[in-house]
Parts: sequence; structure tokens; C-alpha cells
Amino acid sequence: MPKDLQFKTALIRWLASQSKYKNLREAADGIGIPFNTLRGYFSGKRPSQANLKLLIDATGVQLSLTHQPPKSERTNLKNRIYATRLLDEVQYDLARCLASIPAVQTSLNDGVTGVRLSGSRKGQHIQSLMDALQRNLDAIVSDPDALHLVRKTVSGSDAGYLSGLLGALFDDRRLQTWLQMTTYKYGSK
Repeated sequence: MPKDLQFKTALIRWLASQSKYKNLREAADGIGIPFNTLRGYFSGKRPSQANLKLLIDATGVQLSLTHQPPKSERTNLKNRIYATRLLDEVQYDLARCLASIPAVQTSLNDGVTGVRLSGSRKGQHIQSLMDALQRNLDAIVSDPDALHLVRKTVSGSDAGYLSGLLGALFDDRRLQTWLQMTTYKYGSK
């Protein structure tokens, strides 16, 4: 639970300015709140409504808690954070699976005639992968920390290789030149 620093500060000021209690233990006894509970409030923990009323009555200070979202909103936020992290893990696992499918298909189809995906279907796969890549990149380009991590993780040589290959796909002469001139092997760096 988040600390309420304004509430904590108000209590500390009250204790320093009053002369009725010599220490926090005496204040706890006088107010009617267990010592450890009161000590927690002095570290910023939030009191229950009943204890807040006791503190206000005993201190004469208008103590108020800074806004805190209702428990249902905090629980919802925790669930959303958990779901986001879980989806991130699923996305990573799915991306790895998708990357391995073409090699498995090639291996299964080796020596078998007539079992191939149509060019149209392969084009749809590539378009779907490019759409997913674009959505991921959109979320990264405006976040300097994420951009730094991507630059540390992704091979610039691999990115250049794929960029050149994708650009060459749309011009037969350029594709032939690219195929003849390229010596780099994807994933080698």
C-alpha cells in the first residue's frame, strides 16, 4: 500500500508541537491506538476510518488522507499489470514459434511433391508479421529507454539484411542483384 507522506508529516508536526505526551508510546496510550499501529501511521501508513477519527479527536489537527483510489481500482490496476506482463510473455513465445514454422514446414515437405503454401498465403504471412513488427516498433520509437534496449538486443546487421531483402522483393532485377551480392547470413551476428 502506498505511503501517505502528507499525513505522516502532519502527525510528526503535531507530536513535535504538543506537550501532553513525552513520546510516541505515551501518545498511543493516550489516544487509544496500539503503539505499533500508531508508529505505522508515523511512517506513512493509512489509518482506518475509526483510528483516523481517534487521531483527529486526540490531536485537534485536521488530519486528512490524500486521495487513494478505491480498493477495487487498485485491484483492477494490479490485474491489468499482471495481464500486460502475461501477454508480453505470450507474445514473445508466439513470435519464437512463428519464426520456427517455416523451417519445420520445409523439413516436413522435403522430398514430398505438391505440398506447398500458395504464394498468396505466404504473402499474407509476411504481411501479418510486418504488421506485428510495425505495432511493436510504434511502441518503441517514442520511448528512449525501450529504444536503447532494442538497440542492445537486435542485431543492426540482421535489421539491415531484412530491410535490403524486403526492398529488393519488389523489383526482379534488384532482387537478383541483391541475391548475387549478399554474403551476409541472417543471424550470424
